[in-house]
Amino acid sequence: MGMIGALFQMQSVLGGAPISSPLGNSLIIHTLLTAGILSLASAFILGTPEFFIVAGVLMGSALVYFAQILLPLLFGTLSHDTLRGMRFSIVALLATALLGIVMATSYANGAFGEHHSIIRTAHYSLGLLGWISALIIYVSFQVVEMFYVTTPYSDWCKHNVKRILGFSIFFKILWLFLALPFAWVFDAVIGLLLIGFVITTTKRLRERKRRVSDVSIWFWFAGMGLLTFAVGAYWSYLILDYALLEAMSLIAFGLFALSIILGMMGKIVPFLVWFHLNASGFMETPIMSTIIPQKRLKLTFWLFSTMALVTLVSTLYPPLLSLAGLSGTALFGIILFNLITAQRLYAHTLKHGTKFSFNA
Repeated sequence: MGMIGALFQMQSVLGGAPISSPLGNSLIIHTLLTAGILSLASAFILGTPEFFIVAGVLMGSALVYFAQILLPLLFGTLSHDTLRGMRFSIVALLATALLGIVMATSYANGAFGEHHSIIRTAHYSLGLLGWISALIIYVSFQVVEMFYVTTPYSDWCKHNVKRILGFSIFFKILWLFLALPFAWVFDAVIGLLLIGFVITTTKRLRERKRRVSDVSIWFWFAGMGLLTFAVGAYWSYLILDYALLEAMSLIAFGLFALSIILGMMGKIVPFLVWFHLNASGFMETPIMSTIIPQKRLKLTFWLFSTMALVTLVSTLYPPLLSLAGLSGTALFGIILFNLITAQRLYAHTLKHGTKFSFNA
């Protein structure tokens, strides 16, 4: 949801063609996704097969609706590397959704074919690597340089990331379906690409030209560490064939994505509030650092760090999952509070603020 919401804004800024009826369209997508996610969770918790079908229909509908709105705009007149990366990630998301519907049908019927494990691997490979990794990397090409005043990523990176990811994921899935040897080679290529992204991004953040204290950078550094851990754990799993390492890798990857999303929210939400009020000519436009105070962002970071650490350790000691759940609840409660207060500040200024007057 966070990434889809970001794309609504990124398309308007980078693509030059805003999404029509953004409030109405986002409400439709959000409602379908919320109902679908709750149905999927209920299906696993309650063991009710019918909920798998409901979840597949609702979530599939949400993602198809989202793609048919955004993809035509991404293929508009403007075109640059970030937009091309966004196209790639949305196509991967559609493929992820299709495989998810296939898996939901299998769970609903209780009938798992001989290719179930391969479909599962293809599902999370397209979702984690094709959708999440590609989108984060290509958005980073814009966000890191713009918000932290760093040197640009190389043209080679911008041109080739989606090609390497696309070919590696495609051939990995093909190799698995054909039962060919050495499918791990494609995982190694993807892992090297992700480690290259970690090294490149970390170097740029450390050498940034704007050296002011900024808590959002902490999330970026944490995300880079979690991604490194995820790649290392997955390579270890391939070598040792120890299932627990695969679980730790997937969890760490999810935490990496969450860390980057939280870091970007800490910058983008205040920026959007400031930008829209300033563009509308209000005299009382708040400065960005007061919209979401740094103290609250620090609390958000430490709650996230606690949740991430405890969640990873809980794979070795499952009783800690309760503590992970509590820290996660507190984390998302603070995030919700940050969003509500930012929105209320924006609405209050719109209603009661004074605009500049340019009388002749």
